[in-house]
Amino acid sequence: MAAGALAALLLSGCASVPNIEADKAATAQLKRIAVLGVQEPANVQVANLGGGAMAFGAIGGLIQGVTNGDHSKQFAEVLKQQKPSLAEPLMAALTQSLQEDGFEVSVVRDQKAKLAADGKSDDYSDVRVDADAILSVWFALVGYMSAPNSTHYEPWVVIKARLLDAKTKKDIYFKTFCVGYKMKIENAVMLPADPLFRYKSFDDLMAHVSDTASG
Repeated sequence: MAAGALAALLLSGCASVPNIEADKAATAQLKRIAVLGVQEPANVQVANLGGGAMAFGAIGGLIQGVTNGDHSKQFAEVLKQQKPSLAEPLMAALTQSLQEDGFEVSVVRDQKAKLAADGKSDDYSDVRVDADAILSVWFALVGYMSAPNSTHYEPWVVIKARLLDAKTKKDIYFKTFCVGYKMKIENAVMLPADPLFRYKSFDDLMAHVSDTASG
């Protein structure tokens, strides 16, 4: 989803995500978990929901949308030169956490969900693993956001985590985690970002681009 469209959706307060809590009795039976390879974010977004142009209604919003697009391209291009990996640290953290919890973990990089017939959801029916459950984690959104009534930019990250029964492909657990900017997403888990990665302007953000991947 484009940053402008997503921003409008979040501001409207109508976004909602699945919220499936893990059943303790069910998870107690799990011994082996296959973690699907986490993909690097497809794109990086920089958005300013409080830009001056927003004060001029629909036309101002359009102008601000163009500005956000330009900023996203500039930021992504410079960030690309840094060659950071967001997926590998996340994979390592997931694997370590599961192993510390007593699970036998295998990493599966050659399989992934396919697009379901509805054209919107994921279909795991073709994923075959030697494990009790499948853990699928992916970046839904990555970037930096300047919220309304603020000139500061802070991390803007959405990560989805889905645990499925390896045989039936039924959901055991499904959560959405939002890091940094507090989005209006019903059922999502909000996590604060380190204040160290808060920048006073887009120019300040670009001046510290080598640090932003850590943020």
